[in-house]
Amino acid sequence: MPRTPKVLVIGLDGALLGRIEDADAPHLAALTAAGLTAPSLIEPGAPTLSGPGWATILTGAWPAKHRVRDNSFTGNAFTRYPDFLTRLASAERDLDTCAITSWAPLAEKVFSARVGTRVATPDTEYDAGTTDRAVAELRDGAPDALFVQLDGIDDAGHRHGAASPRYLEAIHGADAQVGRMVAAARARPADEDWLVLVTADHGHTDAGGHGGPSLPERHTFLIAVGDGLVPGSVRTDVRMPDVAATALAHLGLALDPAWDLDGRPLRAPAATG
Repeated sequence: MPRTPKVLVIGLDGALLGRIEDADAPHLAALTAAGLTAPSLIEPGAPTLSGPGWATILTGAWPAKHRVRDNSFTGNAFTRYPDFLTRLASAERDLDTCAITSWAPLAEKVFSARVGTRVATPDTEYDAGTTDRAVAELRDGAPDALFVQLDGIDDAGHRHGAASPRYLEAIHGADAQVGRMVAAARARPADEDWLVLVTADHGHTDAGGHGGPSLPERHTFLIAVGDGLVPGSVRTDVRMPDVAATALAHLGLALDPAWDLDGRPLRAPAATG
């Protein structure tokens, strides 16, 4: 009997893969060992800001298409290039979709009203509240696709810089929160086939900050764990738009060429020639 596909996408705002590897982050290290790790760069000319970065990850298209150039989201083309949860919720199946974000504009401006649950966690609760809500959804609900964004690593980067001990401490805290969410997914019924994707919207400079064209600011990554992904493997051909495409394909949606996505599923063969 085939298992029911499910997807959990966890966004670690402003997280650098190299610093995750330096930090005390056992849960993220376990995910890396269990699945695929894919370091990548934001494409040249694309803004290294949260708005454009998350829009690229969530829509499966680069900024030239989704038209998000800053954190205001003005002039966006989300009607033409909607987020992946909206595509899932619009499919001819009864799929339960949920987005829970510590950075309010994601829940309020990117995900459409078609998404079943959209929660902008109150600032007073921040990542702890986001994690509690996500764990409760996984424990008590029946989500088919869940996106969760944690903001604390980015905050530490801005306040103290990516080269600081505080940035490593923030990664350690986020790692524990990731661990709770992954454990909640794994505690669900055995007939569910969970794909876990962990990614970031941009990097940070050593001194702190992002928005420029430097390599540290353009760094991003994807950690993916699920059936068919080789434990401990590394790929360098994965890009930010592949996250949405991978989630859609895992949930059984055929990617329509008319969608004009830039992403392709992880399990698709690499292009040649």
